[in-house]
Amino acid sequence: MALTAHVLGSVGWFGAAVVVAFCGLTAAATEDPTLPTALYRTMETAVWITLPLGLVTVATGALLSLGTVWGFVRHWWIVAKIAITVAVLVTDPLVVAPAAREALDAGTAPTQLYGSTVAHCVMLAVATTLSVLKPRGRTPLGRRRAPAPASTAG
Repeated sequence: MALTAHVLGSVGWFGAAVVVAFCGLTAAATEDPTLPTALYRTMETAVWITLPLGLVTVATGALLSLGTVWGFVRHWWIVAKIAITVAVLVTDPLVVAPAAREALDAGTAPTQLYGSTVAHCVMLAVATTLSVLKPRGRTPLGRRRAPAPASTAG
């Protein structure tokens, strides 16, 4: 159940990030004078869906780490996923939402709005790729807790 919730939360989070980036790129490209306002407002309020999805992903990921061989910080790919998650969770309300608000007020978006939304998509895609590939490499904590290899007496 936790794995299903984790996958649904993280896929939903990635999907929401793609929609937010699409809104920004569409707002920049459209010639419709009223559409950018609606799209920037959507981007500004998207934090109300992206943050809960991110927090569900964090909570279920932490729960999964307790019950699987992967552990919480035993492998570098998990550490990378934690760093990506924190970066996206922090920059969403501190960069994306204020930049969208600025775009609403000014009528044109600041560059950090586009860069940060596209970066969120890339970062969450990297986190998903790490989850699928699970590259080798244990952290120092993971090496200490790894079972000793069986000796072969000859």
